[in-house]
Amino acid sequence: MEKLVDTSKTIHDKIVKTMIKSLKNVEIKKVIDAGSGKTSASILLKYFPNALVDAVVYPGDNRKKNPLENAIGSNRLEIVEADMCKTCIRKKYDFCLAHLILGEAHNFGNHFSDLFHQVMDLKSKYYLIVDILEDPAVHFRYVEQYLKEKDFKILKKKKFRNPNPEHYPKSKYDKYKLEFDSKHFLAYLVARNEN
Repeated sequence: MEKLVDTSKTIHDKIVKTMIKSLKNVEIKKVIDAGSGKTSASILLKYFPNALVDAVVYPGDNRKKNPLENAIGSNRLEIVEADMCKTCIRKKYDFCLAHLILGEAHNFGNHFSDLFHQVMDLKSKYYLIVDILEDPAVHFRYVEQYLKEKDFKILKKKKFRNPNPEHYPKSKYDKYKLEFDSKHFLAYLVARNEN
């Protein structure tokens, strides 16, 4: 029997549930959680009960890896330590979740666009991209322009209010030294055009 984190009352669960509603008749067997954590991995295991989930964490990032190992028990979950900006993952997936990772790219010495490009280079049929609307490191106009130029299809775009806004102080990694409050999330459900 699987041991998952109860995510039913989290905004993250609501976002994923709302955004993937249109995929209910799509067979999802292989999933990648790019920038995984115990909440996102549990949500994916819950909503895709027949899927194998690769949970990608930055090498040595024990704040993500340890909770995944200790809070979740599932033979469908595999933890993969990889720097998404420097690793080419060749497996094919049906679904990719990029949940709150784009703004964290600078924490590991990378730029938001480098991480975003690597996520979109993953071979997946569908992508769910979720990030903090107020995060100055994430450029959503760039995201949308890139998706249009590269012939991806935005199936759904939705803004969600954060019921528990968090304050993000200035980061030593942020060259702009900006701080912000997470008042909203912006989510995109994207399909890869199979031309």
